[in-house]
Amino acid sequence: MGHNHSHENESGKNLRTAFLLNICFTIFEIIGGFYVNSVAIISDAVHDLGDSISLGISWYLDKKSKQVGNKKFSFGYKRFSLLGALINSLVLIGGSVYVIYEAINRLIEPELSDANGMIVFAIIGVSVNGYAS
Repeated sequence: MGHNHSHENESGKNLRTAFLLNICFTIFEIIGGFYVNSVAIISDAVHDLGDSISLGISWYLDKKSKQVGNKKFSFGYKRFSLLGALINSLVLIGGSVYVIYEAINRLIEPELSDANGMIVFAIIGVSVNGYAS
């Protein structure tokens, strides 16, 4: 039983680490996407924001799901994961609408992007995602 408890704590720590890495990189990438004027980088930032929200909600629900049932939640707290999926979906849909809007504007009136800056963000992104996995 002690080994299983240790494994549960480890999963929470792993979720926390992955969440913190992703949210920090997402903020960095949003700022950088505007700095290098790249819809592609901003699009990836929206994707990473969705990942961050999913990881954050999973981390929170991992803790919350360990609570026992009570009068209000007789089955416990495991069903809260549906709320997490709804929030994640709304963020991804909102971000996608923004990226599509910007992409259409760029097709109509093209703008230059900083290709070297985009490469730097791509390399950092692969590194962060590789480490977080």
